[in-house]
Amino acid sequence: MSLLSPAPALPSAVCRRSSLPIITPNSARFAEPMSANGRREIRSFRLLPKSAFRSIEQPKPSARSFGLCDPISFVLDGTVSLLSIFRFLPPDFSDRWQLLTDLPEEEAEAWLARLPFHLIHAVTASEDQRFFSHHGIDLHGIARAVVNYPKGGGGSTITQQLVKRIFLSSERKLSRKFIEGLLSLLVEKRISKWIILYSYLKKMYWGRGVYGIESASQFYFGKSPFSLSVGESAMLAGILPGPEFLNPLTNPKRAKSSQAKVLRRMVSAGYLEMESALRIAREPFYLYPENKVIITIILANNILE
Repeated sequence: MSLLSPAPALPSAVCRRSSLPIITPNSARFAEPMSANGRREIRSFRLLPKSAFRSIEQPKPSARSFGLCDPISFVLDGTVSLLSIFRFLPPDFSDRWQLLTDLPEEEAEAWLARLPFHLIHAVTASEDQRFFSHHGIDLHGIARAVVNYPKGGGGSTITQQLVKRIFLSSERKLSRKFIEGLLSLLVEKRISKWIILYSYLKKMYWGRGVYGIESASQFYFGKSPFSLSVGESAMLAGILPGPEFLNPLTNPKRAKSSQAKVLRRMVSAGYLEMESALRIAREPFYLYPENKVIITIILANNILE
């Protein structure tokens, strides 16, 4: 795929279900390409407390302590009830669920509003192009992952990645993947896209023991995420698929190639001009880990091919 490929049409609306408000292109500012109108002023939400990830000895969650907003009594495969999935969940699942779902949307929106547009564009274009239109799982992404299975590459949405980070282990089992999909649907029904995106950026792993976009931005570039350039945002988004394998400190050439892929997807999504993407892809990148500036120069003659 080349940067010359035509950009696909963006989703025209963001569908919501249950009691959540419908998000249209006018209200979902990150779902549309950048415009000259500037940043919208929106509301804002607090961080997930560290207690959300504490590991203490507690009984396995019961049906009463599950804490979901709607009672669920369906049966899986005709014989296995929903109660059987509890064995895959952490002992303090109910606490973690409540901490996530009780986050005030106002703080999340205010924090996201301070981020540069291109950081949100880079992450969503790279990790979940249909984030603002799906309901937790993306059938297109799953189909693509099946087709490209020998080459690697997952079909997990941003919501699924967040669910895995907070609630589940990393074991590669079909049963765990099923629970991940189920919880993703429940999360999307319970909270807004803003809370999901906020929590995702705060909790994901960026390699070298670094978690969260604020720590990653400081570690790699010596600045806050609110000051990142387009190239730096694309570089950080490019680390997410393989935080160690695509790390710019240990694998600068792979990291630069991954950055170029993110730029290409931003162009395809309509978030970035092709000329700007080509220029950024051929620029060196400057890292600032551990208070020591490291200049890494990568020749990018064929980086976008």
